[in-house]
Amino acid sequence: MAVRRSRAIDRRFAVPAAPPETSFSPLATNTIIFVDAWGKPEQRFDFDRLDGLPVDLRALLADAFRGHCAAQTPATRRTTWVAVRRFARFVADDGIISEAADVDTAAIGRYVLWLKKEGASRAPHGAHAIAFDVLRPLLLWCQRNRPDALAADLVIPWNAFSGRRSSQQPRRRLPTGQIKAILRACYEEIDEAWARFQHGQEVIRHPELPPKTLRGQGLDRWLWRIGCIGGGLMPDRAVLEANGIKSATLVKFWGGYRTMTQYFQITTDTLVPFFLAIAIQTAANPDALRHIHRDCLVPHPLDEHRVIVDWTKARTGGRLQKAQRRSFDRRRRYAAPNLIEKMLILTAPIVATAPPSEQDRLFLTRSIYPGTSRRPIRNRTEVIDHSVLRRAILRFTKRANVRIEAWNAAHPDKPREAIANFAPALFRGTVATEHYRASGGDVLVAQSLLNHASVATTETYLKSEETTRFQRQTIARLQEMMIAWVGGSGRAEPAPYVATARATAPFGHDCLAPLVSDDGGNTRVCPRFGGCLSCPGLVIPIDAEHLARVLAAIDRFEQARDRLDPRRWNLLYAPSWRILTLDILPDFPSELHEAARQIAASMPPLPELE
Repeated sequence: MAVRRSRAIDRRFAVPAAPPETSFSPLATNTIIFVDAWGKPEQRFDFDRLDGLPVDLRALLADAFRGHCAAQTPATRRTTWVAVRRFARFVADDGIISEAADVDTAAIGRYVLWLKKEGASRAPHGAHAIAFDVLRPLLLWCQRNRPDALAADLVIPWNAFSGRRSSQQPRRRLPTGQIKAILRACYEEIDEAWARFQHGQEVIRHPELPPKTLRGQGLDRWLWRIGCIGGGLMPDRAVLEANGIKSATLVKFWGGYRTMTQYFQITTDTLVPFFLAIAIQTAANPDALRHIHRDCLVPHPLDEHRVIVDWTKARTGGRLQKAQRRSFDRRRRYAAPNLIEKMLILTAPIVATAPPSEQDRLFLTRSIYPGTSRRPIRNRTEVIDHSVLRRAILRFTKRANVRIEAWNAAHPDKPREAIANFAPALFRGTVATEHYRASGGDVLVAQSLLNHASVATTETYLKSEETTRFQRQTIARLQEMMIAWVGGSGRAEPAPYVATARATAPFGHDCLAPLVSDDGGNTRVCPRFGGCLSCPGLVIPIDAEHLARVLAAIDRFEQARDRLDPRRWNLLYAPSWRILTLDILPDFPSELHEAARQIAASMPPLPELE
């Protein structure tokens, strides 16, 4: 039965009424407030405090900051704000810029000279170059969106400090023994923290107070009582005192407040060994790793025993973010995926108490310190802070060295190396150098490990006297092999760690060094054997016979592309196909192709790709 409406629906869009003339915004025009995904104020920047800037230039930079930094992370916004404040100091010192139109090419040149002078006197090495690089996008934003505001002849140099990379000092690295000592100390504390947490959770789940008659149940009775007070979490000291539990009692019998907390939830002391071990295994930037998400584990598409750890790099926030990922064999006890799964369990009790914007993070901690007369009780859950992490690492180093001293006293025939002061920022370059050395000097291995878009960036992590010497030795060895192969005279004096052998690699070309040996004299198959297209020593003569092999290989790859699953083909065979078609094939002259096709037709067919 149809129902007739009493009146038609008004489908017009409502036009908001103009605000009354007496209304005003509670914030100044040049005050910028960024909010998080839940609308909570996250950062505030007041451009009106930059007295050194003219009024119109101040408003212009505020608009550029608002438009350019909206998609950036809070840490990147703070870096940009520091660069704007430094530019404001220059304008005040310069005394020539009185309006935005005075920002011309000459003004930029004076700013570069001012930064160099300031950098030589007080700023850290390279900070003046970073300040210019961070300010440049704001000026470019003004040129694009406010073309009449700045000077018409303004030219912003792309690299005003071109010599800073060549003069950059090598990065500090940790010795190999230090990395192993840190990992051993991490694994010792991980086992201890995990056993303590599991015991505490088992006691908390008991429906009633453990009996006093059983031997060794004194700790369990205390854990059960505290768990009932805090609802499964460790309460503040003031709450414990109010319920008749004295802090002195915890210190006397059970190791103190910090130790008891480890039975209920993650603490900074139990978080540090997990953080350090995962940082070494992933070679991740410490700040990016601090903000890694809880859903960072991804199943491997081909190997059921491997798991991919996936995270984002915050410094790429202004561009399309490149995923940072590494795969691990989870059958290893201390593999990063296994440590991450334990962290998920350790932090599960406190996730609900974290702010909504941080509940998806892995490295959460809950403050356990009571308040004072000046500071209120600090009882909140958040991602571990830089300063808190730094102090916790110092305590970790002290605890580890105490255990190492005890071990060395009990086992003088098997001494262990003490741990020196370190920072997690040193892990990335150290791990990259170790992989570079183990791969025989392949910078692409280190680039893949660090997830760099450019090899030049990877080179800054590898730059050292040792790697330079290793590169020269590798170049000399490859040149010797190439000359001997081209001349046909063989190798009179093989390299110390290259076995004298030949083998036919895939696609039919000869490999002069299929076997290699490490510094200890252990011989093994070259890690690139079977994937020789990525070998830095690959030499392909420009003739019809070798072009025929290249064309046959390309045809086989393209046949497999139409037959195999696209994901499998892209993962296994697409990189080799791109090298053949984009890097190798264009080097052959076109007049050789017809003869090469005839030779390829008479060649034995290549094996099918699976």
